Amino acid sequence: MVAAKNFPVILTDLMVKWLDSFERDTVDEIMNLGLFTWKDTGKKRSKKKLVIDADHKIFIRTLPSEYSIYFNEISESCLQVLTIKDVEVRRTVFEYFYSNGVFSKGKKILI
Repeated sequence: MVAAKNFPVILTDLMVKWLDSFERDTVDEIMNLGLFTWKDTGKKRSKKKLVIDADHKIFIRTLPSEYSIYFNEISESCLQVLTIKDVEVRRTVFEYFYSNGVFSKGKKILI
């Protein structure tokens, strides 16, 4: 298991469990960890805009390419995860559901 004590205090237990499930072997490649939220734009075409919470963004290390992970905890069992694997690559957000000690990935990409 990934040691929770090595992560910033802004991460909840659910976020640490997700990291342990999906990033156990690549945790040393993460450059930034943090939180994000959604902002309503009021526009019909794109109703929500992703906003990275600058107050809850932790820089971990300098690496040759960006690999950052940001979380939005919806509930005790629902977690939205933004991954940025490179600056030129589009950001992706998926929803994950935690039940009986296992995460399942939502089928729809949120952005």
